[in-house]
Amino acid sequence: MGHAVMTHAPNRATTVNYADLPALAQKAFDQHMETADNAGTNHDYRTAMALAALTAGIPLPTGGEIALCACPNCWDCDRIFNANDPDARPFGQSDGYNLGRIQCPHCADAHRATDEQ
Repeated sequence: MGHAVMTHAPNRATTVNYADLPALAQKAFDQHMETADNAGTNHDYRTAMALAALTAGIPLPTGGEIALCACPNCWDCDRIFNANDPDARPFGQSDGYNLGRIQCPHCADAHRATDEQ
């Protein structure tokens, strides 16, 4: 009698650096995030988020949202990450848009943004 062979899904990074994406992928990612930012329906927003995550090469988190670090305190952070990570830090206002301004967990820990920035 044969033994069942267990295969494991490859581990995929849950964050990626935007600058590491090829130029064409960066352009597509930007377009998907802009679509999400201006989406008029939840369906359109969720679809754009899924396409952005696929383009970035990361799995779509359980909450269905990713973000590009918007840290105002540094110029070199370009992490794409789970927007609902409990260690991420929303800050500022994003009136009129769907996407908030969020620091990635690394930046939030290193130099926390404030709403005044």
